[in-house]
Amino acid sequence: MIGAMVKDGVTITSSSLWCSPVVLVQKQDGSMWFYVDYRCLNDVTKKDSYPLPRIDDLLDILAGVK
Repeated sequence: MIGAMVKDGVTITSSSLWCSPVVLVQKQDGSMWFYVDYRCLNDVTKKDSYPLPRIDDLLDILAGVK
């Protein structure tokens, strides 16, 4: 499956230090499910220090505005 993806140009070979393991899982119907495990990358990603406001708070602020 991965060889076909490389051949079709869907994926490319990389030498980046930032990578995540790929896991191929067989479904019950026999086809394969392509899964990328981003848990290690998520562990080193800095959390957003300025999260977006909640939608309901924004709608309350905008209530009655034209």
